[in-house]
Amino acid sequence: MTQNNLGIIYSDQIWVNRGDNLERAIECYQAALQVYTRDALPQQWAMTQNNLGSAYSDRIKFDRGENIERAIECYQALQTGRNLGDLALAVNLWETAILGYEKAIEAVEQSREWIASENRKREIIEENLNIYEKMMQSCINHQQYHKAVQTIERSKSRYLVELFTNSEIYPKTATQTEKQQLQNLRRQIASLQQSPQQQQDNLATALQQLEQYLEIFKQREPEFKLTQKIQPIDIPEFQQTLDTETAIIEWYIGGGGHAPSTAPTGGFAFIITHNNIELVTYTTTEIAELETWKNNYLNEYRDKAKQKIWQQTLSAKLQKLSEILLLDEIVATIPNHCRQLILVPHRYLHLFPLHALPFTSQTRFTQQTEFCGNLLDCFPSGVKYAPSLQLLELVQNRIKTRTSPAPELQPLFAIQNPTEDLSNADMEVQIIKQRFDTHDILIKQQATKIAFNENLKNLSNASYIHFSCHGVFNFDDPLLSLLALADSIEENNETDAESRYVTMRSGRKAIPEKCLTLREIFADLELSKCNLVTLSACETGLTSSTEMTDEYIGLPSGFLYAGSMNVVSTLWSVDDFATAILMIKFYQELLPKVSVAVALNAAQNWMRAVTKEDFGVWVKSLNLDKKSGQSVELWLVSSLEERPFSHPKYWAAFCATGY
Repeated sequence: MTQNNLGIIYSDQIWVNRGDNLERAIECYQAALQVYTRDALPQQWAMTQNNLGSAYSDRIKFDRGENIERAIECYQALQTGRNLGDLALAVNLWETAILGYEKAIEAVEQSREWIASENRKREIIEENLNIYEKMMQSCINHQQYHKAVQTIERSKSRYLVELFTNSEIYPKTATQTEKQQLQNLRRQIASLQQSPQQQQDNLATALQQLEQYLEIFKQREPEFKLTQKIQPIDIPEFQQTLDTETAIIEWYIGGGGHAPSTAPTGGFAFIITHNNIELVTYTTTEIAELETWKNNYLNEYRDKAKQKIWQQTLSAKLQKLSEILLLDEIVATIPNHCRQLILVPHRYLHLFPLHALPFTSQTRFTQQTEFCGNLLDCFPSGVKYAPSLQLLELVQNRIKTRTSPAPELQPLFAIQNPTEDLSNADMEVQIIKQRFDTHDILIKQQATKIAFNENLKNLSNASYIHFSCHGVFNFDDPLLSLLALADSIEENNETDAESRYVTMRSGRKAIPEKCLTLREIFADLELSKCNLVTLSACETGLTSSTEMTDEYIGLPSGFLYAGSMNVVSTLWSVDDFATAILMIKFYQELLPKVSVAVALNAAQNWMRAVTKEDFGVWVKSLNLDKKSGQSVELWLVSSLEERPFSHPKYWAAFCATGY
């Protein structure tokens, strides 16, 4: 104990001979570890390892690179409290476990700033994902549900920050001079981090300047700061921003093969309201069943030879998913007065239409007898999604400062069938535009990347933005996910430069430079007047299902970050005709003071219920041109169902994201 305490004293002597004192502190900690062994005195050993790691990270007498590596070794041996947390968790000392794991999480996040290798940064996160699970378990055991939810959010935001730091994205409100200054600071810091210890004062000064710079932009552009630094969300404070009729379900799915799943319960669903958080727990067996279900679902969907099987069994699959996720139990915990539901999925749950899951309830439906329906049937103020609570809070805060023009003054910007192979996209956009007095539409071959960039001002002024085009999510590089524009499809499939292209679901190859990519949406688009971005395209709602660290990087997140209040996107390749019909009906339902989620849910319910006869009457009211009318007739003739759009493959893929 004496050697450890002496080391602490030397570490704290910062004004006199700082370098020498740190050397003495390190010697004392190393001496203490001769007595404090991991087996004999694990708690004291863990605390001393933590102190030793801190001393190495502060050490300035020798080569900085060597010291940082040694500091990381100490932090990794301990995970800055991991062993202390594990010890406390094993003997039910929840507060001590939380303290240990908090230190571990801070160390993991800090260590990424010290390491230059992107692969190693990624490995550190993936190797230590179970720390977050253990932290959540400790918080749950201690009934600190708000801290458990905060840990989920912190876990989600790590990779997002690193992604944008490496991409050198700049504040959209910055002048060219400010951007240049920020670029110079970043390069100066990168250079100084590789310099000898004599330059450390200069490095400290540069880092302080960068922090001050980012703080200035936080006031002007809060979105930017979120991409630069992990900022834990205050859950009780966030709850107070919810109205009393809103409920949120946030999931956490543990491990799943990417890292050892050490949470003994496997996963959680948190039901969050204005003044309460309830918990539903999943066992490891239930999570294993979920993994099997997920693999079968995705294998059938992605294998063209099994597409018909996927479609035919979709309803049964969704019923099974509802059972695995214990949806009846979850819904039973939601107060009956809650009229709006926000779903915050985790990992691969982002890939599935949770709003369309069936469940049985006698409390959420008005019928006296047991009734089977879907989530979207029993929340009259809508069922919508959010990638994370932090992005949801960001969008919420915009409401305080944003004013919308009168409905007749709200302009539309649209991209219409740029690849000229969506036979019903023209009908879709031409009818939708009729409800807008002002509209700018790039039609077919006009919708090139050059034309899009020339119309950025019109895009920024638009209240509604509609993309009727192909979309693709790039699982290998999420920032290269894209919306295809005119002249962006490579017709020659025999190419030597495969890496230049993004392969679409059809097998065709898109040229990212000629498309609108997710990176450009994050970095360049400024949509401060936008109420809604509609992505009437295939698979625009997807996120990565293979990596836990970038699980909510997708096109909807990009457009929310860019400034839109809402995004409508799709989870799978939807029939072109059914998409056009649903989009037209959706905009008809999108009246003043009607939320995006309510309008979309209403359009989906109409699709489920409409008969051929009623559909024919509705189509006549559209006054379609001859070509579009023939398209409708041909589709109806080919359908054998009395309710032609009742199957979930036609309507369940569409999701409303935002607030």
